[in-house]
Amino acid sequence: MFIQTILLPLLAGLTQGTPLTPRQAATQVVRLSSIENVAVRPNGLILATNMNQATLHQIDPVAKTSSTAVTVSGASGLSGIAEFAPDVFAVIGGKGIYRVDFTVTPPKSTLIKTITEASNLNGLSAFDATSVLVADAGKGNVYKFDVNTGAYSEVAKDPTMAPTGGIPFGIDGIRYANGTLWYTNIFKNSFHKLPLDPVTGKSAGAQTTIWSNLMGDDLCFGPNGKIYVSTNSRNSLVEVDPTAARPSAVQVGSVTGSTSCSFGRTERDRNVAYVGGGQGVFAVTVKI
Repeated sequence: MFIQTILLPLLAGLTQGTPLTPRQAATQVVRLSSIENVAVRPNGLILATNMNQATLHQIDPVAKTSSTAVTVSGASGLSGIAEFAPDVFAVIGGKGIYRVDFTVTPPKSTLIKTITEASNLNGLSAFDATSVLVADAGKGNVYKFDVNTGAYSEVAKDPTMAPTGGIPFGIDGIRYANGTLWYTNIFKNSFHKLPLDPVTGKSAGAQTTIWSNLMGDDLCFGPNGKIYVSTNSRNSLVEVDPTAARPSAVQVGSVTGSTSCSFGRTERDRNVAYVGGGQGVFAVTVKI
């Protein structure tokens, strides 16, 4: 969620936490305004969304250039993005979930279905080959959404997902893997995990709070088994070891208004986190 320019008056008192010392400065890949979310295609090109544009940007991290990958017809802005099949992505556009297919030339975007009762869809994660998980920051819940049929249902709702603040806005970034949903609540400065049934996607137990003193936006899984969380107004990318007895945040890079991250997919950049932020897309190299 990009909040640097529109929500600064609401941030007073919400960005608490121990000051973090960056491990390294990030390198700017391209300059673009207000990047909301990023994903990386199998060919290594980066995709980036903006909540105020229907343009899905495509970025070449080697040439450091950007172009329009596709314009998502019917959407006024784009937020969450996730690959659910090879080079086929689900993208949130308002209350709609769109399929963006790069296996055809030119790439094609199609509205799968609108979640009419949604309040503020934002986070998106692949669940399996036929479905994704979608977080509603305005309602504080998670839907499982079938990318082939458009069928959807609520599978998780918890007080830690609930909206708060002047917008209101709650659960933000989500990622699912191996029966666990990891998620942030941006204005509660919290990061959590929740067990889900690996078949139905329904909540299968109590949530665990990882921290409650650091703003978290979107997140991504690293090639080293670590989880990386962008911290938005804390201007950083932090690393979390999910296997630690008491997981904590360690800053690995500094990015102004960091909103999201996704790792490179080629041998050259598999240890590089591409981070979206207020001034474009940045690269942060991590240890693997």
